[in-house]
Amino acid sequence: MGFITPGFDFFEIQSPYLEMWAALAGLIVGSFLNVLALRSLSGESLWTPFSNCPRCKHRLGILELVPIISYLALKGRCAHCKEKIGWHYPVVEASTAVLFAAVVHHFAQPVFADAPDHVLITMAMLYFTSIMVAVTVTDFKEKLIPHEITYPSIILGLIFSFSVRHDLLGALAGVGVSYILFDFIAFYGLKFYMWMHRDDLLEEEGAGKVEAEIFDDEIDANFDIVREPVAAKAAGPGAEEEEEPFEVMGGGDAVLSAVMAAWLGWEKLAISLVIGFMVGAIMGAFYLIYELKQQNRLGQVAKPAIIGFLLTSGPFSLIAVALGFYFHMPEIYTNINVWILDLIVGFGGTTAAVIWSGNSIAKPFPFGPALAFGAMYAVFMTNLTDGTFIKGLR
Repeated sequence: MGFITPGFDFFEIQSPYLEMWAALAGLIVGSFLNVLALRSLSGESLWTPFSNCPRCKHRLGILELVPIISYLALKGRCAHCKEKIGWHYPVVEASTAVLFAAVVHHFAQPVFADAPDHVLITMAMLYFTSIMVAVTVTDFKEKLIPHEITYPSIILGLIFSFSVRHDLLGALAGVGVSYILFDFIAFYGLKFYMWMHRDDLLEEEGAGKVEAEIFDDEIDANFDIVREPVAAKAAGPGAEEEEEPFEVMGGGDAVLSAVMAAWLGWEKLAISLVIGFMVGAIMGAFYLIYELKQQNRLGQVAKPAIIGFLLTSGPFSLIAVALGFYFHMPEIYTNINVWILDLIVGFGGTTAAVIWSGNSIAKPFPFGPALAFGAMYAVFMTNLTDGTFIKGLR
């Protein structure tokens, strides 16, 4: 497919110059994604006012907007009020540059050169990558995935799947599964969490036997009416000022999963979710440990954390070794990927054991970045010639 001018293919540029141009574009786009993410959270327009210092409102000049270089030249501070500039600005710019270079490098493989619409698909995956970066920033910063970013992306993704991938039904199936799966996790996850902390909640409210039975009925009938007490219990002192109810899984995660399905199809969505939940298990363990450390409660969870790790990682290790010996396949227990998966399972067990022991958390950790990681993994597993991504190829 031609690009820029008839007969000219962008991928005719030789490596590593192609990746260098992609990285340069990524730096510029990364700078814009910082603006997109933060203004989506605040509800401001993307175009006005012009970029300025959040504290002194000084309008930034051109030399103050050069990605990464301006941050380094200003030593991470505003040139006027000397307020610190958020470290996420250069990190997002650099990360977007690396991802852009990697995406272009992947889809510029010679074997893909004759694939239909390979340049258009590359451009689409760069857009998709940008969305993953933007929601990662917003979820890390405010534990929020703005619908202003995700909803338009779902529409565009469905158009892409219909016109380029020729798999609208597969994309729609993935979108539907996304909402069902995450709503299921949110609903029953919250019920499970409340049952785990039932005694603490009743003790806090001073409830007797009758009130306890009513509490149980309320959980069974409509768990929303006890979300606020759960939020208050989880957040601790001052929780009565908390406006948002406690959630096990945010609604934004379901929409993000739908974005992934719209662009990648249900097959790649499955890969993304598996990897995303694995990464989420690791993130959840570290997030929980960090929060408990902030509350000086790490000593309370050391024992259940170790037990949880051993009870999940241990059996997994034994099964891997046993299968390798039984089938005379030592590659099973010598494969590094098996032991990475074993470690991930152990982290998941650690998180579950700590929560099960009665140590609640104030808010769920941002799961969007884990999903975005899984989505990018799926992008780099994409093959344009085997008919799994572009349907109808022979």
